[in-house]
Amino acid sequence: MAQGVTYFCGVAAAIYITTSLVVAAVRWFHMCQPYDEHPEYYYPGRPYVIGVFLSSLFLIPYVIQPGSTDAWYLCRIFFLPITIFHFTILLLAYFGIVMQWRRWRVPSLIAGLPVILALLTAFVVAIWPGETVGTAISRQAVDIIFLLLGFLITLVCIYALVILIRWARNFGNEDSYSNPADFPVVTARRWILMVVTNVVLAWIAALTGHPVVMAVLQLLYAVSSVVFIITALPANRSHLPEVPQESKAVRAHDELLMAIITVIEEQNAYLNPHLTLQDVADRCGYSRSYVSGVIKSDLGGFFSYINKLRLEHVAAYLQEHPDATVSEAATESGFSSRQAYYKVKARFNN
Repeated sequence: MAQGVTYFCGVAAAIYITTSLVVAAVRWFHMCQPYDEHPEYYYPGRPYVIGVFLSSLFLIPYVIQPGSTDAWYLCRIFFLPITIFHFTILLLAYFGIVMQWRRWRVPSLIAGLPVILALLTAFVVAIWPGETVGTAISRQAVDIIFLLLGFLITLVCIYALVILIRWARNFGNEDSYSNPADFPVVTARRWILMVVTNVVLAWIAALTGHPVVMAVLQLLYAVSSVVFIITALPANRSHLPEVPQESKAVRAHDELLMAIITVIEEQNAYLNPHLTLQDVADRCGYSRSYVSGVIKSDLGGFFSYINKLRLEHVAAYLQEHPDATVSEAATESGFSSRQAYYKVKARFNN
């Protein structure tokens, strides 16, 4: 490579590493108040995020010697299999914890093990004096290996995206619309778009196999990292837990609980198919977060509480009106449709 091109590639890698380290530091040391009191809830998967961005340190040999063949192989392996593996871990760690789905860990580790071993091998070769990759293994063989690894981990990433898309379609944005409370749909859609874009860019750079294209990719990833941390810093989940303070807070808690039951059950608010948590909070005269916390702690959560009442109403309605259809009973009980009734019923039966 020409000296100018070599310098540009080294600078681009240095910018990417610096940006990644800043993101890791911000993610570790900074959390918005008052959400920093419950980081495991509002910022799930934070250790995974930090580890992913700290792994950029593996590219230091390429920054030091961007003209080295061994360092170039290290860079290629990092930006095809490894970055896609990182995206997969970020998606599954964050949203897997949100959904309390832990089965992703073992299969992801098994799929990522050959990728991690390839990275470690390339790193050792890049910093170890002596025989280079170019003389130990043919360049064509190396290209086939990293493309196969990239294909393998891309399939795993697609699997993670499919799961996330399914979750985003099934659940509402927050526990305000008679749906599961804390799945951040907007964040999920934003991250899906970001991951798909970055995976496509990684494959373009890998198939092109040109250092300048790879350098441009590194700069784009640096920008993407900044966008990621900007979107991840705010608390993307609802329901700040309320901690009662002595007897006065306990009395306020009990009064609010009675107010909630009065509004939802005695005044039949649950029959409104468009009932939101904000509606209940406004009618009770308390903040939305406080109402949400009481419902979650005493009544099982907004979604569960409302839809259990609706299911009971459907059963009572069908008993009182033997000639009524399920569709009629469902709409009379607060469900938006018969399909919505069956979905909720199936969810509670599981």
